[in-house]
Parts: sequence; structure tokens; C-alpha cells
Amino acid sequence: MLRKLILLVIVLAGVLSIPVQAQDATFKLTIMHTNDTHSHHDPNVNGDGGAARESAVVQQIRAEVPNSILLSGGDRFTGTLYHQQYRGQDDVQIMNAIGYDAMTLGNHEFDDGDKTLSDFVSGVKFPVVTADVDFSKSTDLAGKINPYTILTVGDQKIGVIGLVTSDTPFESSPGKELVFDHDLAAVTQKNVDDLTAQGVNKIILLTHIGYDVDQQVAAATRGIDVIVGGHSHSLLGNAFKAAVGPYPTLTNNLDGDPVYIVQAGEYDQYLGRLNVTFDADGKVTAAAGDTILLSHYITPDPAIVDILTKLAAPIETLKATPLGESSVFLVGDRKVCRIEECNLGNLITDAMRAETGAQIAIENGGGIRSNVPVGVDTPADTALAAPMQVTLGDVLTILPFGNLTSTFKLKGSDVVAALENGVSQVEAGAGRFPQVSGLHFTWDGSKAPGSRVVSVEVEGADGTYAPIEPDTIYTLASNDFMQKGGDEYIVFTTGGTDVYNFGKPLDQVLADYIKANTPIAPTVEGRITRVDVATPAA
Repeated sequence: MLRKLILLVIVLAGVLSIPVQAQDATFKLTIMHTNDTHSHHDPNVNGDGGAARESAVVQQIRAEVPNSILLSGGDRFTGTLYHQQYRGQDDVQIMNAIGYDAMTLGNHEFDDGDKTLSDFVSGVKFPVVTADVDFSKSTDLAGKINPYTILTVGDQKIGVIGLVTSDTPFESSPGKELVFDHDLAAVTQKNVDDLTAQGVNKIILLTHIGYDVDQQVAAATRGIDVIVGGHSHSLLGNAFKAAVGPYPTLTNNLDGDPVYIVQAGEYDQYLGRLNVTFDADGKVTAAAGDTILLSHYITPDPAIVDILTKLAAPIETLKATPLGESSVFLVGDRKVCRIEECNLGNLITDAMRAETGAQIAIENGGGIRSNVPVGVDTPADTALAAPMQVTLGDVLTILPFGNLTSTFKLKGSDVVAALENGVSQVEAGAGRFPQVSGLHFTWDGSKAPGSRVVSVEVEGADGTYAPIEPDTIYTLASNDFMQKGGDEYIVFTTGGTDVYNFGKPLDQVLADYIKANTPIAPTVEGRITRVDVATPAA
């Protein structure tokens, strides 16, 4: 009898253990992520953000949870003097020290060509993944960047597929041997299927394609669980007034299954944290989290502070070189220069004309990367109580890309076509918006792209303006990135003649102009007028 009771207890124990085993089959993963840091390793003007505070929070989260990964949505390159000085090797040191697990390329990782990117990829201690670029013909990059990686976290396999924006050939300077696939949904699905065939049932799409495109790819594919994004600098969050969407943003794939999309703003001011629970079949049963402000109240990681101190030493000397003075705040804010005339746009294009003698100068608003004073938000009034010093460091922060000044000739009709391209994506905040010198133009944002330019007038030798002549040949100055078709200024390539792409570096042109014309006081003077938006009364 006693033996039967013992057997009964054993059987009951086995039955009761079934739900416990099912529960244990779930897997919890914490995904930490950044995007579009653009070499902003130091805190911002308010003391928030920066790599050292990011590292402190990452280490804290790793101590709290058993299973975590840290991902980058790309665009580590270009934006501050750190990149000007170190060309990505600053990020090698910082990302390795923080302990990133994977990264996808952003368009700005291609700014300095294949060799610089190759040096970066070779230096980091984690996989860099991008599925929509064929690197096989590149001498520098072949075999170094795979479409995806499989991370082992605990006892689970996590697939991470990378994507970069298809506009990279227009927005950066990738090698001619690189081939970009424009069907993002198809290339994503192919790699999801490859991972699934290997038994991987937890898949993250790590992208640099923008918040809206992330949602489109999610809806057009199967098998993606989470999308960690970048490129649009979108702050997703549940507690920030500036957030453009919830964290995570929930959408559905072709099968109706949930896909959770996250992104964490820009410039290393935030760290995203998403807590995901998977069932035994790899289905997401819960996903929650938020972006974390890297507040100045957070104690920085001393190991990263030490790295930054060493990296900053030569940069401080560079920053301090004086060029002249300005009696006005210099506006280079992306929220201004990408949608309307800004005084830095006028200053830069005037400098280009002074250097080259061209009749017209055009600079893409996205090429202007900072206000001066650097790190200070754009004020309502640009006037200053007293003149401020402008340094070489300021100029290199404004114009960090190392572009050369380009000169060429172009028909008037092609100039108009270039302006049409420039105002075609204002709603998206695209960097192609044209800052100009030597011409005035009006445009109507209520019209369809391609038919928005209302009038164009060109400045004559006597300083007066006359309507542009479609068949007249004009001399233009721009930067070599745009002349080669960057930001889809294709007409500069197809229509340009007598092209010379090897003028002075644009930052040097601006520095020389400031020296020669100090004190400077550029104004917004009506070079660009949008006719469908009422001008506030004076």
C-alpha cells in the first residue's frame, strides 16, 4: 500500500510540473539600443547625454537582467570634431569599451569612403550587419560585413538582420563597387527565411531606414519580431512631449502577428530599453519599455570618461583657433536650414561665391550641421548683446564632411530643376533643401513635388535681379557631394559642364571668408520665399 502511495505522489508531481516547465520555456530578453549618435560623445549643453552616461546605464541594466543585448542603429560617423579628428576610430574605442553586440551601417558610415569604413569595421569587436548592400566587389569591404548575425544570449539564438537606407548613394559617398538593393521588404524576407531555416525563431531587424519605412517593411514581411531603427532621428517614448510615437510602436506583419518598433532619438541623449518575452515557439507574448534620458544626474562611467579625456586633448587645441567675430547668432539648426532660408546658409553660399567667382552658389541644408554657439538651441532673435568669437572648431562643427568646393556650368532650366529637387521633400525634413547665393526664388509647398518653384531671379553684375533665362548658361558653385548627384541633385551631374570638383575644402573656404570679413553679421534677407505660408506681421 505504501508503495502505491509513493508511486501516486511521483505521478502527481510529474503532472503538476507540466505548467512549470511550460512557464520555464519562455525567454526574456532586454534590448538596449542607440541610433544617430553622430560622434556626440560628450554631454549636450544641459549636461545630459554622452557616451559615459550611456555606459553607466548599460552596465546597470546588465547587472539587473540575465539576458540583454546592446545594438546600434547606425550613423555613428560625422557630426562633431571627434569624427573630424579620428574618422571613426573614436567610435571603435568607445563602442568596444561599452560592449555593443551588433550594429547596422548608417548612410554616414560611408561619408569617408570604403577604406575608412573598412578600418572601423576591422576595429570593432562586434558584428556589423547590412543585408541590402552587396560588398563583394569592394577591395576594402568584401567579406567584412554580413547580412545578419546570430547572437547567443543565454541558451537562445537571436537573429539580427541589418538594413541601411536605399538613398545612401545620394546621401553619402559609398564606393562605386557597392550595389544597393532597393527592395527592402524582399531582401529582409530572404534573410528571415535563411535564419528560420537554421532554426532561429527570434529575429530582430536592425535598421537605418527611418521610422515610416520601418513600419512599411514590417507590414510587408513575415517573421520579424522587433525592429530597432534609426535614420529619422525619431524619439519614440511614453513620457516625453517631443516623442513622435509610442515606445514601442506596435504594427502587424503580413500574417497579422505583432511587430514592435523602437528608436531612441539622436546624439546619444537617450538609451532605448525594450523588455521582450518570447514563448517556446519564439512568438512575442509581451513587449514593454521606454527611452531613457541620459540625465546629468547619472554618474558617468569613469572608464569612458578616461577614454574621452584622452581623445579630447588634441580637439581642444583645434577648437580654440580663432577666426573672427560674429555680431549675430549663427543658425544652422536642421529644423530651420532644411525647410527655409537660414543665415548660416547665406554665409556659406556667399563664401563659396567669393572664393570661386560663380554667379550662383547652392548648398544643401543637410550639409549644415550646427548652430554657433555650438550646442545652443536656436533663439527667436539672432541678435547678440556683444560680438562672439568664431573658431575653427565652430566651422568644422558646422561643416564636418570634408567636402571640396565644386564649380561647373549649368543651363537656367537645369538650375530650376535643381531647386525643384531641393524643395521636393521639405515635409520629410530632407537634407536637400537649397541654401542659395546669387539668386532669389519663390516656391509653393501646396503644389506637388516637381512643380513647386514659382519664380527664380538671378543677381546681375550690378546687384539687381532679373528672371532666370532657361537657355542661358550660368556658373555655379556647390560642394563635390552635390555635384556628383548627392541628395539627388542628379541634374548637376547630367547637365553640368566644365566641372571642377577639386576646389578648396568647404570648411577652409568658410574659415577664410570669416577671417576676411570679420566681424560678420549674416541675415535672412528674403532669398527664399514660400508663398503658401503667411509671413508673420512685423
